[in-house]
Amino acid sequence: MAKIILENITKIYGNEETKVVALDNVSFEISSGELVVILGASGAGKSTLLNILGGMDQATSGKYLVDDEDVTKFNDKELTLFRRKKIGFVFQFYNLMPNLTALENVMLSEETVRNHLNSKEVLELVGLGSRINNFPSKLSGGEQQRVSIARAIVKKPSLLLCDEPTGALDSKTGQSILKLLKGISNHDGQTVIIVTHNASIQYIANRIIKLSDGKIIENVLNPNPKEVDEIEW
Repeated sequence: MAKIILENITKIYGNEETKVVALDNVSFEISSGELVVILGASGAGKSTLLNILGGMDQATSGKYLVDDEDVTKFNDKELTLFRRKKIGFVFQFYNLMPNLTALENVMLSEETVRNHLNSKEVLELVGLGSRINNFPSKLSGGEQQRVSIARAIVKKPSLLLCDEPTGALDSKTGQSILKLLKGISNHDGQTVIIVTHNASIQYIANRIIKLSDGKIIENVLNPNPKEVDEIEW
């Protein structure tokens, strides 16, 4: 589980002449086990925020705490360990190794930590028990996304970060992926953050954060999250 605190996070790219403020004094808190949807149009700062949350980029200023550890003070080695031990990534376009089977793709992640789940059992959990020996080219888009989720959760990350996890999927497959992510948060106590431009997804979340031009324009708790089957696409 991961408790997250961001305090006045700012990210600036370029120099004075070409300066782009990607994030502008972003602050929020997320409790352990929450399912959070971060909404925003293209260019709102979602990807930059996701990269900072995942330790793939560092803020220009501000403070980012995970379980009381200040990630903004980490050096490169500490950031690598942070990503390895704490973070699971689910990408929109899967990023699977084409020359490895589904099982082998998941086992790559298993090898990065000691206290991991069993790769075969995780693939069975996401509904791919009969497809473990298939290469990505022999899997549908939804199946490939399930492999990428299995790869992310096999190491039991405290924080699962999902970048447009349903963006490349049809509505039926997208719903099955969202059910899986919601279940991980509800039953396993992991903090799950979904970054998306799809406003329909917000209604399944415990917390909704809206970004515009690098600033938070809304941060609300949802007292009655809907089930995935209840939302309209």
